[in-house]
Amino acid sequence: MTKELSPAEVTRIIDDHFKAEATMNIDAIMATYTDDIEFDVGGMPEVLRGKQAAAGFYKQLFSDLVTEKVTPLRRLVGPNFMIDDSIFECRAIGRPFGIEGKNRPVKFRLMHIFEIRDGRISRENAWLDMGAIQRQLS
Repeated sequence: MTKELSPAEVTRIIDDHFKAEATMNIDAIMATYTDDIEFDVGGMPEVLRGKQAAAGFYKQLFSDLVTEKVTPLRRLVGPNFMIDDSIFECRAIGRPFGIEGKNRPVKFRLMHIFEIRDGRISRENAWLDMGAIQRQLS
């Protein structure tokens, strides 16, 4: 059975994950995941399973979007989970979500639901405002 983590412990794990994302360090991101990570991005055709699949997603993401600013809106933390709601301001340098970026700025809301097991993220569900992205890049 998984040990129940305090809100402070959950927050540290998620903050480490976001710091790794901010530096675009895929190895550091993968270190925050369990080996059997379930990585689910709303609107994507399938749930990715395992570190290799998640790393492939990040490799593509980082070739398409560079995050310039994150504004946290709300966090809900419980034993072994966190919901994080933030506004992301990025530079669309590639073809994010199949839309030509042309190095334009894009701002959108992103909500994460994280589940933690054995001190690492075992499930990440991300919901982003695709409508806002499409309006700004179309």
